Amino acid sequence: MTTFSRRKALALAGAVALATGLAAATPVLAQDCEKVDLTFTFWGSVNEKNDIENAVKNWNTNNPCIQVKPMHIPATGTNYVQKLTTMIASNTAPDIGYLGENQAFQWATEGKILDLSPYMGETPDQQYIKSTIYKAGDTLMGTGLATGVMLIYYNKDVFDAAGVPYPPAKADEAWTWQQFVDNAKLLTKDRSGKNATDPAFDPNAIDTFGVTLPSWWGGWYPYVMSNGGQFANEDGTALTLNSPEAVEALQGFQDLIYVDHVMPNPTQTSSLPTGDVLMQSRKVAMSMDGMWRVTDFAKLGINWGVGVLPKWKTAETVVLSVPKVIFSQTKHPKEAYEFYKYISDPAQVGLFKSGLWAPHEKAYFTEPDLLKTWVQAEGSAYPPEAMDAIVDYTLNHAPQQAPVYQLKNIGQIMSEAVEPNIQQIMNNKATAQDAMDKAVATAQPMMQGRW
Repeated sequence: MTTFSRRKALALAGAVALATGLAAATPVLAQDCEKVDLTFTFWGSVNEKNDIENAVKNWNTNNPCIQVKPMHIPATGTNYVQKLTTMIASNTAPDIGYLGENQAFQWATEGKILDLSPYMGETPDQQYIKSTIYKAGDTLMGTGLATGVMLIYYNKDVFDAAGVPYPPAKADEAWTWQQFVDNAKLLTKDRSGKNATDPAFDPNAIDTFGVTLPSWWGGWYPYVMSNGGQFANEDGTALTLNSPEAVEALQGFQDLIYVDHVMPNPTQTSSLPTGDVLMQSRKVAMSMDGMWRVTDFAKLGINWGVGVLPKWKTAETVVLSVPKVIFSQTKHPKEAYEFYKYISDPAQVGLFKSGLWAPHEKAYFTEPDLLKTWVQAEGSAYPPEAMDAIVDYTLNHAPQQAPVYQLKNIGQIMSEAVEPNIQQIMNNKATAQDAMDKAVATAQPMMQGRW
């Protein structure tokens, strides 16, 4: 359906119908139809669990003939995949579910994921934000749940007390990496109240850290991109994380902990609560995380905001999504697809307004009426700066697809080559150069090209 048709549908019917067939909240089958039961598996925080369960409850109320059972499975370690593996092996696979990229591509090639080409037809990729359409060979797995970019969250009260300006919301005003480090030092305080620029500062007695950044690839890869680095070469046959550009960015990441003393080390992190709770207790000033954490920060009752990431050379972020799949074991593919459409519809599902998800179609980032279904909706969880730090940032400053959406065998490459050596960097066991040289050598036999 065209962009004009979407606007017309919204104006006349109070709902949005997209090319992928976003569902209305009215029953999709007649009231006297045979009842169908479906299972939808997902992971997430307590807030995400509540939001998903409310969305499913809304569906079940309006679709009595297609009842969906939400099944929350914690994503700690390999728990989620192990649970689904067991369900598939016992022929009790869920009908619809979240699925990590690594597993999704593998299972799609093994026939465990339903090919949605008959339902979605020729998918117009240009309609979608990068990294939200999933294809493994000839199998169209479908779309992601939504989109999300990596951001900096911050406690405005901590910034005000330190006299530090807030992280910019506009990408063209992004802090340089050095400005970021300098400000993080001013925000880092030891137990005697001295900041990290003071010669008498005690790095072994830090009371407030300037920043927390995640150690998974979403935490460091945006800075590699910002510095002109790449994950792999053009044809996907070699890892390139040992390039000067990538190494410089990764060394800067390590230095935040061991040179600048503005970020907790992995041992400290393992004993600390999540970034939002640390910010609430004023134990951290800034926390880098995904856009989906808006729903958590909005419920803290603190004076918070969001800004764009600091830059090395160019202001860049990475767009993330999670595959939303229908499992090939489903006995009700048509009905499963109806719910599949519904759960990613901003006009129907409160998960978008609550700040958990951003839409995956570009029209929702450009058309005024569609912006009002999520980021500018009445009662939305987004702070005012979100139009710059999320909407513009997503559209205009995320030029690359993330590596997990491009490379074959990415699961093994990550788990056996990249992640162990990133941990060496984070634990100060190796320089970024040495760790990435090892990662590149280890990954070489695993490189199989791009999808």
